[in-house]
Amino acid sequence: MWAYYLAYILSLLRLPFALIPYLAKLLLFFLLRDSFLKFWNAYSVQVIRIFGDYVNFLVCVALFSKAYGFIDIWLIKAILILVIAAEAIRLLTEKGTVVFSALWQLLPHRSIAKKFLGKFNSRLLKAYTSYYILSDQQRLNKVLRNLKAQARLLKNTQTIFKLRYVSSFKVVSDSRDLRSGKVRDVARGEIYIHASWTNNPDLLRGLALRRSLWIFDPRFLSRPFYYRTQANSLMTTFVFENYRLCPLYAIYQFGHEIKSARYDAFFRIAHWLGYELEETIRADGTYKFDPFAKTILKNRLESNLESSRALWTDDEVIKVLEGCPVPSALEIAERYTYPLIYVQEVLLPRIVTYSNNF
Repeated sequence: MWAYYLAYILSLLRLPFALIPYLAKLLLFFLLRDSFLKFWNAYSVQVIRIFGDYVNFLVCVALFSKAYGFIDIWLIKAILILVIAAEAIRLLTEKGTVVFSALWQLLPHRSIAKKFLGKFNSRLLKAYTSYYILSDQQRLNKVLRNLKAQARLLKNTQTIFKLRYVSSFKVVSDSRDLRSGKVRDVARGEIYIHASWTNNPDLLRGLALRRSLWIFDPRFLSRPFYYRTQANSLMTTFVFENYRLCPLYAIYQFGHEIKSARYDAFFRIAHWLGYELEETIRADGTYKFDPFAKTILKNRLESNLESSRALWTDDEVIKVLEGCPVPSALEIAERYTYPLIYVQEVLLPRIVTYSNNF
């Protein structure tokens, strides 16, 4: 838990570095409108964004250095140093691991593994070849199987239980955005990935923890719920608690939280001032990330009114199904965005009991 709070503090300290990039993002959103997400999440743009982060760092450091020379108050000088350090840590942990992962994924691992197969007795090389010689689907099955086995070895009962919600990884088209939006199938327990991600098993293990479907189980978090001020801290802490299962991803998550934890503070302060700016997770399991971007397009109608509503609650589902034939557990899970485990163990028995009494 300490890692989350440390990242939170660093996130607030680095706020001066966030101003220029965020204003640029809002300008692009205003200009591109419906095309923004497709443009913003393109791999080429991601590379530009990483480069831009480092340029922004150098420019801001130069400005802060000049200000530092004119300031005589030691407290303000100390704060300036902490601000720069916070952003430096963020770039090293978040962007550093992203660059490493991207470069690692580009390597022809399967071809390399075929050349090394059976030629060396090194334990490390044997582990490398035994994984990278596999097909994509075999890799995914092996990663998930080994992750659950390692959790059992560590005897972490909460991790073992929460990993039950993940049934498989599912490869989707590279054109599909997996930074936001539909990144999982809640009902079927599938976590969506791109094929190249199979080259980084640590990334897969991290995603299995970060995007595990337990967060949609009302036994862990009452529905409807918020992402920034509720779900995010729970999922992030879950990754930190299991850093031994995905060390590089945990480092990335720490850096990413330094960037994004400020939104939690923003929404809480707005709530304290009487402004409810944060929206709940929607009925299809997605979330609108940017309240300012939403304001720009506030007069646009939702193309899918069903998905714009909040997540269904148990009582709402029971009420809707009143007097109707009881659907299967999977149908209920898919229609109302529940983990199948929860429907089987809790919700379906409640529906059946209510139907019988009705």
